[in-house]
Amino acid sequence: MVKKGSAQRIAKIALMGAMLYTVQVVLSFLPNIELVTLLIVIFTRNFGKDGITACFVYVALNAIFSGFGLWWATYLIVWPLFAFMVYKLKKIDSWLIWAIINGFFGLCFGALFALPYAVVSPSYALSYWIAGINYDIVHCIGNFAAAILLGKPIEAALKRVIKIENK
Repeated sequence: MVKKGSAQRIAKIALMGAMLYTVQVVLSFLPNIELVTLLIVIFTRNFGKDGITACFVYVALNAIFSGFGLWWATYLIVWPLFAFMVYKLKKIDSWLIWAIINGFFGLCFGALFALPYAVVSPSYALSYWIAGINYDIVHCIGNFAAAILLGKPIEAALKRVIKIENK
């Protein structure tokens, strides 16, 4: 077990955040197909609150390399909130259920992203969300497929690495 505040724990959190950012950049040519959601589930299920903290590293890296904007403020809320939800549900042991959760999150992503616009203009927020619903559907399908196909194998590989590390 890694002690709170230890250099090893800090490095683990930084590495998870960097992995989230890297997988986003590598797959950025695919519209709304991403593995960030899946990795947040795997990291948070296996590392608890450190998975949530890794989301903040991920969001910070996005700001450093892409700039600050309203989108970034939304990232600052949406990704850690998703990780917190995963943390509360981490005892779920079915990858079918996690795939459904991941798909639902993908479907809701545009609506969550539109929330800050609702402060300025609810009608603009609604039109923003409706205009992107096709992307949310793709996001839903991609997240579901990624979790069904890759969730269990990636988590098993991570657990093998952790087991080797703890020896």
